[in-house]
Amino acid sequence: MYRSVLLLSAAVLALAPSVSAQDQAPEPGAPVEEDATNRLGTVTITAQKREQSLQDVGISVTAYTGEQLNDANLSDSNDLARLVPGLNIGLPTGAGNQPAIFLRGIGLNDFATNNLGPVGVYVDDLFISSPGAQVMQVFDLARVEVLKGPQGTLYGRNTTGGAIKFVTARPTDTVEAGLTGQYAEFGTTKVTGFLSGPISSDVRGRVAFEKNDSDGYITNRFDGSDAGGTDNLSFRGLLDVDFSDNFSGEFGFYGSVVDQPGPRYRSQGALSPLDAATPCDTSAIIANDCVNVLGFQNPDGFYAVDQNTPAYLDADSYAAQAKLSWDFDGFSITSITGYQSLDKVFLEDSDSSPANILTVQYGVDSEDISEEIQIAGGEDRLNWLLGGFYSNSTLDQDQRLDLYKDFRPLIESVDPQSFPGGFDPSGAAIGVPALDYRTVNSLETTVYALFGQADYEFTDQWRGTIGLRYTKEDRDFTQAASFDEDALGSIPLFDFSDEQSDEEVSWKLGLDYLPYDGGLIYASVANGFKGGGYNGGFLFEVSEQKPYDPETVTAYELGVKTDLADGLARLNAAVFYNDYSDMQIFTVVSGGGPIAFSVLDNAADAVTQGAEFELTALPAEGLNLSLGLAYLDTEIKDYQTDSGADFSGNALVQAPEWSANGMARYERPLFGSLLYSAQVDFSYQDKVYFTSDNSEPLSQDAYWLWNAQIGVESETGRWHAALFAKNIGGEEYYAHGFDLVDTIGANQLMLGAPSQIGIELGIRY
Repeated sequence: MYRSVLLLSAAVLALAPSVSAQDQAPEPGAPVEEDATNRLGTVTITAQKREQSLQDVGISVTAYTGEQLNDANLSDSNDLARLVPGLNIGLPTGAGNQPAIFLRGIGLNDFATNNLGPVGVYVDDLFISSPGAQVMQVFDLARVEVLKGPQGTLYGRNTTGGAIKFVTARPTDTVEAGLTGQYAEFGTTKVTGFLSGPISSDVRGRVAFEKNDSDGYITNRFDGSDAGGTDNLSFRGLLDVDFSDNFSGEFGFYGSVVDQPGPRYRSQGALSPLDAATPCDTSAIIANDCVNVLGFQNPDGFYAVDQNTPAYLDADSYAAQAKLSWDFDGFSITSITGYQSLDKVFLEDSDSSPANILTVQYGVDSEDISEEIQIAGGEDRLNWLLGGFYSNSTLDQDQRLDLYKDFRPLIESVDPQSFPGGFDPSGAAIGVPALDYRTVNSLETTVYALFGQADYEFTDQWRGTIGLRYTKEDRDFTQAASFDEDALGSIPLFDFSDEQSDEEVSWKLGLDYLPYDGGLIYASVANGFKGGGYNGGFLFEVSEQKPYDPETVTAYELGVKTDLADGLARLNAAVFYNDYSDMQIFTVVSGGGPIAFSVLDNAADAVTQGAEFELTALPAEGLNLSLGLAYLDTEIKDYQTDSGADFSGNALVQAPEWSANGMARYERPLFGSLLYSAQVDFSYQDKVYFTSDNSEPLSQDAYWLWNAQIGVESETGRWHAALFAKNIGGEEYYAHGFDLVDTIGANQLMLGAPSQIGIELGIRY
C-alpha cells in the first residue's frame, strides 16, 4: 500500500500547476469550451443514472466513446481488458464462451453457468443475468462505461466488484446508415452495419448487426484442420417513442446466435514420460517435457494441438427491454422491464488429446424477467434517486462427462458380467475408472431490492453523497446425479434439494471537493454484498454439495480528477483498499468420486489494494495520447480447503501486480478532401495465476501486446479504408488455465490470439 500512496501523491502534485493558475481559469461552474479543436472535450456518462461529465463524478469510471472503440478495433467485449486499467478478463472455457471478469483483482473463474461473478454486465439498463451471455460483440455503441467498486445504491442488481455498461447508439432524428467490412488472416471476416432514422414525427428506429467468421488460428494435427474459429451473428433493434411531451419510451430487442467449432485447449502434461505416473517437476511441466496419464505429449508449436473429439459451441441468446419515462415538475419516474433467455450446448475435448480420456458436454437453458422502478429528482443543490427492483431467474443445466471411453473394450473383456459395456466407476478391473456421468440441476433465483442515493452540494466546492440499499435474494436449487450407461440405463447417485435466503443492508458515503474548475478530489467508503449459492459442477456424492455463503466487501477509495495545461491534458487517479469477508473462491478439491471436482467456497478474509492512473493529452494538433497504469496487491488472508490445502497468503486469480495500456493516434489532412490517421496502441500485463493455489505451471508471465493501424477517409466521413495489425511481434501467451492433473495427469491451457493483419473498408450515409 505504501507504493500506492506514493503514486497518488505524484498525481496530487500534478494539481499544483492548475491551482497556481486559477487566476487564468474560469470560476467554478462556468461553462467549458468543448468545441475548441485543441481542447479535450467532455465525456458524458450515465454512471449515476443521469447525464454527467466524467470529470464531475466522484467515482472511478473508465469510459470510451463508440468512435474510440471503433478505432481500437476490438474483437469482442473480452478485448476491453487491453483498454481499461485494473480490468482483466480470462477465458475459462475458451474464446466465445462465458468470460471470467476481474476488476481490481475481484472476479470469479468458475465455469459453471449458475454462478454469477461479482462484476456485473449491462446492455443499456438491462443487467445480463447469465454468465453465458456476458461475452458480446462490440458494435454500434454510443460508449462503454467501466465502474469500479461496489455498485448497488443506484442499480437494481448489486455487485461487489464493479460493472461494465455497454450503451447502444440510439435512433436518430435524421436518416443515417453505415456498412463496414473487414478481412484478415485465418480466413477472418467481419461485417457490421446499421440503419437509423425517423419512422414518424414521434417515433425513431435503429437496427444494427455484426457477423463474424473465422477459420481459426490453431492447427489440429489429428486431422489437419484449422481450429478455434468463429461463426456468430449479433443483432439489435431499437425504438424510441415520444408518447407525449412528458412521456417517452425506449424499446430494445437484442439477439446473438453462435454456431461454431468449440475452442481447443493446449494440453500441459504433468507426469514423467518414463512411466506416465511419476509427477514432473515444475520446470519440466512448463517446458512441455511431460505427458498425461496415457503418455500423450502436446505437439511442439504453440498453436498446435492433437485432439479427436469434434468440439462445438451452439448458443442462442435473446433479450428485450422496455424503458418508460414520465417527467413531472421536479421529479421523474422510470420503469425498466427486461426479459432474457439463453439456450446453449457446448461440447469440449477436455483431455485435449487424441484419446477419449475425458469429454464434457455442457447444456444450459435460462430465462430471466426483471422490473425496476426509479423515482428521481433534483432541486437547487440536491439530486436524489429512489428505486425498487425485482427479478426472477430460472437456470437449468444438463451436463455430461465421459471418462476413459477408450478403455471400455479392455475393461469389458476382463469380465463382461461384472463390467457390462466396460462400466467400471471404481477402476477395479484395470485400475482406470470408466463411466458416463450426468448431472442435471435447476436454480431459481428471486431478487428483491430497495435502494436510494442522494447528492447534496453544501457549497460550490463541497458536496456529499449518501446511499443505502436493502437486498433479499431467495434461491431454490435441485440437483440429480447419475451414471447414464447404455448397457445398464440410469443409475442414480444422489438427489439434492435446498433453499437459501440472504438479506443484507449495504451503503455508501462519499465526499467531493472541487478546488477549481476542471478539478475534483473525492473520497468514498462503500459496503457491497454478493449472495450465496450452490455448486453446479460435477459432484459424485451429496456430501460434496456444500452451499457457499454470501461475501461482503468494504471498499475505500481516494481519487483525483483534473484538467491540466489549459485543457490540453487530463489526469484521473485513485487509490483503493477493499476488505473482503467470506470471499467466494473457486478451487479444485478431491472427493469421494473418481475425479477431482471444482467448487466455489468461502475464504475467511481477503484484501485487494492498489492505485490506478489514466492520462489523456493533446500535445499537438491532430495528436491524441492516452496512458493507463494500474498497481494491484492482492492476498487471501485465511483459507484452507476441504482437502487440507492452505491458500493463506496467496495472490488472487487473474490479478497482475502491474498492468498498463496506451495509445497514440495522429490524424491530419492528406490532400484534397482526404484525411489520414495512424495509430499505435499497447497493453502490458504482469504475471498472473490462473488458480488459487498459485501453481507456477498454471500461470502466465508478464507480456506486452502491440497493435497498429493506418487509414484514410473522406473529409465528410462518407467512406474510409484502413490496414491494421494485431499482436505485432506474435506474443504467445495463455488466456486462462485449469487444473486436471488429479483426473488426467495434465492441465488445460487456453491460448491467446496470435498476430494478425487485415484490412477494413467502410461507407456511411
